[in-house]
Amino acid sequence: MRSKNLFDPSRLLLVFIALLTLAVCVYVFFQVRTDRVKDSVDSGKTLAILFTMTDQGKPLFNQVVLYNPQTHKTAFVDVPPETGSLITSLARVDALSALYKPDDLKDYLAKVGQLTGLTVPFYVTMTTDQFERQVDLLSGIELFVPTAIEEVKADPMTLIPSGNLLLDGTKAKEYLVHQDEGEEMSDRSARHQKILQSLLRRWGEQQAFLLNDEVFPLFFRSVSTNIEDVGLKTFVRTSAGADWERVVFQRVLGTERVVDKNRLLFPHYNGTLLLETVRQVVEGLANKDADQLANGALTLEILNGTTRAGLASRTALLLRNFGYEVQSAKNSENVSQAETTIIDRTGNPEQAQKLADLIRCTKIITQPDAPGSAQITVILGKDFDGRYVR
Repeated sequence: MRSKNLFDPSRLLLVFIALLTLAVCVYVFFQVRTDRVKDSVDSGKTLAILFTMTDQGKPLFNQVVLYNPQTHKTAFVDVPPETGSLITSLARVDALSALYKPDDLKDYLAKVGQLTGLTVPFYVTMTTDQFERQVDLLSGIELFVPTAIEEVKADPMTLIPSGNLLLDGTKAKEYLVHQDEGEEMSDRSARHQKILQSLLRRWGEQQAFLLNDEVFPLFFRSVSTNIEDVGLKTFVRTSAGADWERVVFQRVLGTERVVDKNRLLFPHYNGTLLLETVRQVVEGLANKDADQLANGALTLEILNGTTRAGLASRTALLLRNFGYEVQSAKNSENVSQAETTIIDRTGNPEQAQKLADLIRCTKIITQPDAPGSAQITVILGKDFDGRYVR
């Protein structure tokens, strides 16, 4: 019986065809695989990515980064890991961080979306060590440090001067994890937002370097993400055109309470304030005509026309969260004001009406020559419940 010829030309042809087909399939896969970030950018809709920094296995901060590809405007929404709410899957009230699982962020991402009212399809997470290495890869990041940090008794010591600084990876990490005694949660959130702003601005500035074939694999390994490598490349390119200098910063405003020995931040008005704020931010991002988002150009004066203590200051906090610049908040000479009234000195009825709609006020008086340094005065009446005019 003759043995089969292993070098039969027909067999070799079949092997060649199979290898050629495989090569074509691999080539097509790498050429046509989906770039979800590019699809989102091309759609013209606001892109949302959750950036989470972790330290010792726990979330240090969460920032939802919003970018509108048509206007190039950007915004950060800080959602602290301590944000408290009812977590249905755990059947208890707990912090957002209780849902954090490094290998499965599905529930974590969904909860952030629920709190903000956003669809957040993408996430990028970094440990503080990865952040340190990335900053060094970028040859440092520029940050303004308002107050010098001198912790000589700590081991190791932390010494960071004040002013505009170019920080290397080690110093940037020290500034990131630093905690001042008695530091307010709002101050900590602002510091984290500035750090991420500087990092993403650096991504854009260094895009040619980061996208180099030899450098990009190192950069890609410095993050954990559900974005494909081609998608991250798209976002880095996008970062170069984003307006990182005029980022709008928003954060969760709420009341801190201790639950099971843990300090949690419960959003005001059961979270509806945050939802409205984020909605306004997204609308402002898409506004091509406005130089500033939301209401930053308007100055307000808040007068409490009732006997309820602290009503003006609480309302000022509310309106600041919507982007208004509140110059003063104090008691009115008349403490028996029945109806909440808006006095408009801007001569722009649309701006006044926008504020009126926000608090559901129906009484607007236009007085361009009325005395007062603010453009709009809000006199709170007995019909104002702290959020709306009833």
